[in-house]
Amino acid sequence: MQVYTFLTTTLDTLVLLPSFIKFFRQAKNHSFSPGNITVVFLAFVLNLAFSLSLLCFVIMHASLLSSNTTSVEVYEKKKTVRWKYDLGWKRNFEQVFGANKALWFLPMFSKKDLENIPALYGVEFPTRSDTEE
Repeated sequence: MQVYTFLTTTLDTLVLLPSFIKFFRQAKNHSFSPGNITVVFLAFVLNLAFSLSLLCFVIMHASLLSSNTTSVEVYEKKKTVRWKYDLGWKRNFEQVFGANKALWFLPMFSKKDLENIPALYGVEFPTRSDTEE
């Protein structure tokens, strides 16, 4: 969901960019009304700030996904030992989004995913074989 919001706000920012540039080019002529100046400037700056903050969240959650941790676990666990639930970035990704690539951008799982990935039920989670229970 964060990715979709990031893409939308980035698209909004790109759509506002020509008006923002035009605003500064025509500022010498004073051809904009004060209301237009405020709307264009604030909309562009707020969209840009929101897009950049969402980009930071997307990057943070991608790193959490690649190591199979939650934001709470990242601050609780010790960094010296590899996390026992970290199965590698590909298997971690498949645990969250499923094995069917066609459904990765939709909020659903296939029947095969529900049968083969026990973590989707939230009760049991696979661990690496080289860790102690």
